[in-house]
Amino acid sequence: MTIQVVHSAFGPKQVRQLKEVYERARAVEAKYPESHIASKAAKRLIAAFEAVIQTDGTVLDVHWLSEADPQGNA
Repeated sequence: MTIQVVHSAFGPKQVRQLKEVYERARAVEAKYPESHIASKAAKRLIAAFEAVIQTDGTVLDVHWLSEADPQGNA
C-alpha cells in the first residue's frame, strides 16, 4: 500500500485502520493453509490493497481512492 496516495485520500485515522486491515489479512494468510476459506478471503483482500501498486512502486490508478467513502468500523 502506498502511504503517499492513501494520505492524500484519507486522514491519519483511516490510514491506520487500512494498515491494520492489511496486516491482519497478511496474518490470516500466513496462519491458515492455502485451501482454507479464510486464507482465500485474505488473499483477495491483500490483492485488492496491492493492485494499484506496480512492482517498481509507482501507482497505477488511484481514482477509486478519492471516491471512497469509508463509514463504520473495519
